[in-house]
Amino acid sequence: MIGKGPTTMNDSVFAGSPFLRESADVDHRAGGTRSALRVRHDRAATDVRAAGRAGDRTAVIDATRRLEQVLAAARRELGPRDTDTLVVEGSLAVAYLLGDDEIRGLALATRNLTVREVEFGADHPASLAAADAVAAAHRITGDPREAIARYQDVIDRRTRVLGPAHPCTIASCAGLALARADNGDLPGAGSLLAAIADTAEGILGEAHPVTVDVRELLAEASVPDAPVPVPGPAPAPTREAPSTGLLPRMPRMPDPRLSARPWPHLDRPPGPMPAIS
Repeated sequence: MIGKGPTTMNDSVFAGSPFLRESADVDHRAGGTRSALRVRHDRAATDVRAAGRAGDRTAVIDATRRLEQVLAAARRELGPRDTDTLVVEGSLAVAYLLGDDEIRGLALATRNLTVREVEFGADHPASLAAADAVAAAHRITGDPREAIARYQDVIDRRTRVLGPAHPCTIASCAGLALARADNGDLPGAGSLLAAIADTAEGILGEAHPVTVDVRELLAEASVPDAPVPVPGPAPAPTREAPSTGLLPRMPRMPDPRLSARPWPHLDRPPGPMPAIS
């Protein structure tokens, strides 16, 4: 939940791979309006993450609609560059990505990063959280090379700002391992993930959320490939890339363009975007 104090990151999950959720500064000028928006945001963001992990497309869409409403209200009541508004915007970008609206998700995540860097500076923890999200978005949208470069940049800066043992830094390292697997470096990715898991357990402890997530990824990576099925008719083509057998990919929802029933929600614009100079 967004709470008092300086901008910090809390532990959470981005659909099976480590992702860090942040909190924003308290601004008493907004009073009850800000508090109410935070409650609505936290509920919707929690539902997005839970539905993403469960592969529940209907729940993702419902939570995404609520985040759109919260973002519209935050932009109107708090302003497009307010810290809390930027938190909601980042959560909505994740929701779009989980809902398979990849172009909109990447665009919104990138715009969110740009505004944060202008408002807080490139090395502020809030900006680094957004940069990590953009790296994940590039991996999800099928650009692992760009994701690798961005993850490495985030790791370098988080190591300098937060230290190598910080949960945020460790989570970004896990994201880098996934991106390397998507780029075809399966042995290197597996070795890196194993090392990250040992580091997380030794530094953060077995019960820490980041440790749990990394261990889950490593367990999935250790499962051998399924037996080759008996040849038969070729399956219908899908957007999902073949599983590497080593590291899990971002779970995707069914493509709405392949469904007989349209999903109007995914075609509706999210509202006015903040002007970025």
